[in-house]
Amino acid sequence: MALITAIIGILAALWLLLLMRERRRARRDRASIAHVVHVNGTRGKSSVSRMIEAGLRAGGLRVFCKTTGTDPMTIDVEGREEPVLRRGRANIREQIAILRRAAAQNADVLVIECMAVLPELQYAAQHQILDADIGVITNVRRDHTDVMGDTLPQIAEALSNTVPRGGVLLTAEAAEAQASVLARRASELGSRFVQVLPDGTEPDFDFAENIALSLAVCEELGVPRATALEGMRRYHRDPYALSLYRRGGAVFANGLSVNDVQSTVMVWEKLRERPEFSGRELTLLVNNRPDRGSRTRDMAETCALLQPRRIFLMGAAQGFMRASLTKRLPGTKVIPLRNAAAFDMEQFTEEDAVYLIGNLAGEGRDLIRRLREEGEEIV
Repeated sequence: MALITAIIGILAALWLLLLMRERRRARRDRASIAHVVHVNGTRGKSSVSRMIEAGLRAGGLRVFCKTTGTDPMTIDVEGREEPVLRRGRANIREQIAILRRAAAQNADVLVIECMAVLPELQYAAQHQILDADIGVITNVRRDHTDVMGDTLPQIAEALSNTVPRGGVLLTAEAAEAQASVLARRASELGSRFVQVLPDGTEPDFDFAENIALSLAVCEELGVPRATALEGMRRYHRDPYALSLYRRGGAVFANGLSVNDVQSTVMVWEKLRERPEFSGRELTLLVNNRPDRGSRTRDMAETCALLQPRRIFLMGAAQGFMRASLTKRLPGTKVIPLRNAAAFDMEQFTEEDAVYLIGNLAGEGRDLIRRLREEGEEIV
């Protein structure tokens, strides 16, 4: 028994030593990088990270960027993009390796998307690993309510775990209740708070809020607006970001990476303003994943708000969705699908706009692959 206790003690000591060495190495790596931009928020994190990277690069800075997005990716200081290979589940210790790679490439700036959802892990990523001096919170919307809270101010509190100490926090969150939470947290940590709102002059290659916020970060780091904007126009979009397709006479919108109710509805309202979507009847295809019960309920609410002509269901929780939608939208036809291959795109005509919502998991990727192969992308 004594021997076993001794062995456990030795292993624990070795593990503690390893963690201490890792922490010291991370601090040295961080010290070699002039600025770390930590991007958090409910929606748009990957797009904003990529636009900041493109704008700073256009300003002559050596930038290393890592996004989580649908698939985790890095963009090195030479602009080369490659996937992050993972063994097992995602772990925030992955950010230590990214810090090391950025330092090894003599990056001036590391732009890194927050990969944590749990508030305590968000805090650990910021204050124990990255020590970012520039915090970005894109917006505060209702998502991950199982771990972040049921109300928007509670979600703002959760996201505020990545507010830097003694730095600057920039956000495009417009609602006073949520913005005040972020401003208070920034004040507590001695950080300057900057609320960035669109002024109407933003171009239309992305959402105005994302563009305005990305430009503000670039200007914070000394890159003139015009220079940053020119670089941002050429930014590499996330492979599964919002995209539009034409197939036959119908138009399709891939919103499978949007997820929350508010954003999903906002995207559709913006799409309706485009000539390609104007005057068409809305059909929804909802793909749910089995491990996101709160999002499944949110998608039922989204359907009720959008009031489509018909709804196709794919993925998990189809029984729940049908029961919920029958009560909420008694006159709407709800059609279950076994998989992406069972979705007949030939049935849609010039009168139809098909909006894909929910989640990319499972058959969602196969559906987007079909759209890319069979349709023509609308720029």
